Amino acid sequence: MRIKRQADPDRKGQDGIGSSLFIDTRDIVDCGNSQFAIRNSQCRGTVLFIVMVLVAMSAMTAAGLLYRMRAETAAAAASGSGEQAYTAAMSGLQAAMSAVGSPLVDLNDNPELFQNQLVCDDGANKWYFTVFAANDDGKTLRYGLEDESGKININTASADVLRAMFEHEAPNCDSDELVDCLIDYRGGESSPRPHGAKQDYYDKLKYPYLIKNGPLGTLEELLLVKGFTAQIVYGEDANFNGILDPNEDDGDKSFPPDNADGVLDRGLYALATAVTHEPNTDSRGRRRVNINGTDAEMRALSGIGLSKQTVDFIKACRADGYTFKDPSELLGMEYPPKNAPASGPAPKPTTAPGAKAAPNKSGVGADELPLVMDRLTTVSAARNAQRTGLVNVNTASATVLSFLPGLDENLAKTIADSRGTLDSAKKDTVAWLFTENLITADQFKQVAPFLTARSRQYRLRAMGFGVPCGRYRLIEAILDLSGPAPRVAYLRDVTRVGLPMAIDVDRQERRQ
Repeated sequence: MRIKRQADPDRKGQDGIGSSLFIDTRDIVDCGNSQFAIRNSQCRGTVLFIVMVLVAMSAMTAAGLLYRMRAETAAAAASGSGEQAYTAAMSGLQAAMSAVGSPLVDLNDNPELFQNQLVCDDGANKWYFTVFAANDDGKTLRYGLEDESGKININTASADVLRAMFEHEAPNCDSDELVDCLIDYRGGESSPRPHGAKQDYYDKLKYPYLIKNGPLGTLEELLLVKGFTAQIVYGEDANFNGILDPNEDDGDKSFPPDNADGVLDRGLYALATAVTHEPNTDSRGRRRVNINGTDAEMRALSGIGLSKQTVDFIKACRADGYTFKDPSELLGMEYPPKNAPASGPAPKPTTAPGAKAAPNKSGVGADELPLVMDRLTTVSAARNAQRTGLVNVNTASATVLSFLPGLDENLAKTIADSRGTLDSAKKDTVAWLFTENLITADQFKQVAPFLTARSRQYRLRAMGFGVPCGRYRLIEAILDLSGPAPRVAYLRDVTRVGLPMAIDVDRQERRQ
């Protein structure tokens, strides 16, 4: 290797000669048989490094874009599948709306109509819906709707009925506080009840809000009322499937909180509602006659099949200014006349002068009671009048019936057990409680004002799902039949509570 030495006249070495040893990059360095230009090699190395950095950055950018594209594609596919599942669930809602209009369809448990029903096959997945409800045992499902008319209406229930329900559902809570706070929240009185809370309490909360001062629209609104918790409203049934799942029977080990007693507590969801009402018409849709009504309605009494004795009795009571509280009062009723009838010949005296007049009798017994309960009312029978908050005696559980006046747990269970043996014609009115000798006349008069024999609102839970993708959506709705056509009074997506049941279409495939 040869390096050129060049003298530098401006510098002096140790020998006094101006010289320096340096490398001139324009000179050639020999290394074997190859020749390299040092300056050119440095430039080329820098360029190569920059190119490699740019290539690496481009590769990273391309990888990021590819990942994002794949993520967007997966998200779009998931969204599309989710919408397909939601549409399948809505198909279950439409099927239920068609079914509730037919008196021949079993709405309680009908797997042929509501379990694993195929909606469509898009080539990649088959989409189904299942409409389900809870059974009383807390272990099995039924495929149908939940009758809201078989529950206590929190908007109209009296304090005594509410207290009985809260003592049953929340025995460790102050039932007086729950009752008073709910009544104060739904309005009516200007000052709070002894254990209640009006607007000034809610104004002092960390996040204040206005109280309803009117009927609650949903059962969930109870969570806004002082004293009510999610455990009181929903119980242990975290996913709304009506089955005691392992996480709902393990104490404090996992959500939700439960008492690990092996029995599912569904909270107020199984006992209460906020939506029940029905038109003030008879079993055939005809306007009822108001026995507290006008002269025209008094004249109409003779044309609905009542005996003359009953018609005259009602007119005599009204002539005396008596106001009926409920048609059930007429059962075995006696009333001492105070004034002569407003029209017609005076009745012949049946007692000696100075003796106390014998009371008039209504003439309503077991045979006449079904007609009385079906055709008569004590409130306005206007075309759009609604009766709110009545409990369907034909569908309510024994627990719900036990909250009502005049009934205890044993009597409520007897009623619930007996109605399964009756034909549908007998159950057109609530009169069968007395005509079947289940309760006394006094008990019937106590409980009848709180009862109905019809259902006009149903709660629906429908799951739409795809096979084999496993995507699902869960909706909850309330169907209202009180108008001329079924309508959806309430609808929400509750998919977030989790899968309510295993996706299994084997049974359906075997049927097909």
